[in-house]
Amino acid sequence: MSTLPTSYEMPSSGDTPIWDLWLSIHYQPAVTVADELGIFAALNEAPASADDLARRLGLEPRATLTTLRLLAALGFLIPHEGRFQPADAARLYLLRDSPYYWGYMLGGRNPTIHERLRDVLQGKNGAPRPDPDGRPGLRRSGGSVDAWASGQIDLERARRVAAAMQSHSLPAAIALARSPAFAGVSRLLDVGGGSGCYAIALARRRPELRCTVMELPAMCEAASEYIEAGEVSDRVDTVAVDMFREPWPTGYDALFFSNVWHDWQFETCAWLARQAFDALPSGGRIFLHEMLLQDDGCGPLTAASFSMLMLLGTQGQQFTLPELRGLLEGAGFAEIEAEHTYGYYSLVSAAKP
Repeated sequence: MSTLPTSYEMPSSGDTPIWDLWLSIHYQPAVTVADELGIFAALNEAPASADDLARRLGLEPRATLTTLRLLAALGFLIPHEGRFQPADAARLYLLRDSPYYWGYMLGGRNPTIHERLRDVLQGKNGAPRPDPDGRPGLRRSGGSVDAWASGQIDLERARRVAAAMQSHSLPAAIALARSPAFAGVSRLLDVGGGSGCYAIALARRRPELRCTVMELPAMCEAASEYIEAGEVSDRVDTVAVDMFREPWPTGYDALFFSNVWHDWQFETCAWLARQAFDALPSGGRIFLHEMLLQDDGCGPLTAASFSMLMLLGTQGQQFTLPELRGLLEGAGFAEIEAEHTYGYYSLVSAAKP
């Protein structure tokens, strides 16, 4: 494992270029799969919503919506009132009867992602099944999220996951800790906190704040190493809880989730919202730190591609603010607010009346 960070100072350059680079890997497969499955041709015949197109082509609805949103963010589709139609560039270069068709040049690149996306669109990855104890259906996705779905992860893998999460979250965590939204919070529970970098950054910035990272047992052990290196062991601790199968601790006036809800389907997030509501006292607050899509879901481009990553590797997707507002209000939360924090990230907060 790489050397654990002991400095929590803002980096001298923003991280959006590295996010743009990392997530550009989905651009071409989204186009080649849409070409192979006839998405451009079908939308050229008649504009359609994601649900309508999924029915027409026999595709999985969530995967269809994620793909259409990314294609729109790339400039190949035009969204209008919930329906999509090809942009001029798609009609020229991505319809097979066009003299300018590019499909023969694009085909065969990024074959692994192409095949994975095609299978997900065609519904070959399985569907979540109802849980007998009333929890939302949890299915295997082939990614790291499976550990949380099953409630089991070993220490070696936990350390790898913590290192990965730390690398892409540290600048955002340092910036988040400066948000005035946390003023007045005294005890914060970081649900699914990974390496603990958000709790560490908040505690270093706010000496009055006490934080607890709630994670699976092995993840707690991995997070403890980062907490010690961050020199906040006196104000940040861990609690081993399987969030899907064990009672959540109480006594906290704020619950924080970063890059957690985007791992799960809407039904699972609605369940998480209810669990959070029940765990908080009246006046307590919930904080969601996510890379938001714009209200129509069709951008920013990197956020739309992040949603594709979630589609292929988890059970989730990136959210629009109206989508998160609906989930929070459905659980009983009020006073919903959002603020940009860093790079592509925003903080959504709400209060329990």
